[in-house]
Amino acid sequence: MSIFLCICFLFLGLGNVYAQIPDIEKEMHPPLKIPLVLSGSFGELRSTHFHAGVDFKTNGRCGYRIYSSEEGYVVRIVVSPVGYGKAVY
Repeated sequence: MSIFLCICFLFLGLGNVYAQIPDIEKEMHPPLKIPLVLSGSFGELRSTHFHAGVDFKTNGRCGYRIYSSEEGYVVRIVVSPVGYGKAVY
């Protein structure tokens, strides 16, 4: 019985390792064409919550084009003083 369990764990473990191999055919792109500097990271502890996004610094400049990391489209743009603030979906 213990040999059977060892074999099962071996196959389950190999399946998980194989699932982590990246898809070479897809090419990811950064969202901005400037050096990326984080001003807020995902999961960062804030005073009342965990941060649910990634914020990039733009040195106070507006008007940069934003690119999707893969093929896609912008669903909505939201500017709000609460919630997600300035967000692109």
